[in-house]
Amino acid sequence: MGGRRRRPSDRPSGHASGDLPAEPSRLALFAQRRGVSVTNVGIAVALGIFLMLTLAVPVRTYIAQRNEFHQLQQANADLQKQTQEYKSRLAQQSDPAYIEVQARQRLQMVPEGEKPVVIINPTREQQEAQQEQERQRKATPWYENLMNAVSTPPETRG
Repeated sequence: MGGRRRRPSDRPSGHASGDLPAEPSRLALFAQRRGVSVTNVGIAVALGIFLMLTLAVPVRTYIAQRNEFHQLQQANADLQKQTQEYKSRLAQQSDPAYIEVQARQRLQMVPEGEKPVVIINPTREQQEAQQEQERQRKATPWYENLMNAVSTPPETRG
C-alpha cells in the first residue's frame, strides 16, 4: 500500500478526479458544432447581455411614457365631455322658459296676474311632536291645561 503520493503535476490534465477525462462545456460543444471558437461565442454572448442591459432602461421609459400618454388621452376626453356638459348647461340657462321655471321653483316668483299659493306641509317629526303634545294635553286634567294656557305666553307654547 505504500505507493508514492501523487503530485498535482502527475494528474492528467483536463479532469478533476484523475480517472476520467473532463466533459467539454456546453459552450465548447456549441462552438465545436458551429465551427467557431469559444472566444467568439463568449464575445457574442457578452455583447448580447450588454445590449439587453443597455436597452432595458429606454424600453422601460418608452412603456411608462406610452401608459402616461394613454392616461392623458383619457383625461383629455373626460375634460372635453365636461366642457360639452357646461356648454349645454349654459345654453339651457340662456333659455327664457328655463329661467321662468327656475324663478318659480327656487325664488317662488309668479308673473303678474297670478296669485301665489304656498302650502307648508309639516315634516313627519313636526307631526309626531304635535301628536305627542296633544296626547299630553289630553292626559292632564282640565284645570292644569287652563292654568298653563293662562300662565304661559303664546310664543313659548308648542
